[in-house]
Amino acid sequence: MSARLASLAVVVTALTGYHLAQKSMPTTVRPAPLFAFVYGAAALVMVSAVAFDRTDGLRSVTGPASHWAPWALVLSVAGIELGVYAMYRTGWSISTASVSTQAIVAAILVVVGLWQFGEHLTPIRLGGLAMCVVGAGLVAR
Repeated sequence: MSARLASLAVVVTALTGYHLAQKSMPTTVRPAPLFAFVYGAAALVMVSAVAFDRTDGLRSVTGPASHWAPWALVLSVAGIELGVYAMYRTGWSISTASVSTQAIVAAILVVVGLWQFGEHLTPIRLGGLAMCVVGAGLVAR
């Protein structure tokens, strides 16, 4: 399996587990302690993974911490967690929550890719984006 397919498989597996866990979370669980536990445990896993890092390990963190992107990632992750938690608690179905958000995000990222990163919008990509939006609309019905 190529590295691209392996990384896709990891993300698909993790996102599937993520949505199943979020949707199955007991309604009595409050978000702040839940995410404190989840991210604390995830931090332990990632700090343990540093032992297998063949580069600079923890020393490589000091440079990125002064850049804006890690801080934007922190805010984005918190927003995703609280947003998905709220979506499922307010009645979104597991079959439409992810598709709806991902189709909108895909459309936004096409514009951002063109504007900020010099990416190109080919007719095939435009058709794919249109199918995403139409598909999300069909799934949401």
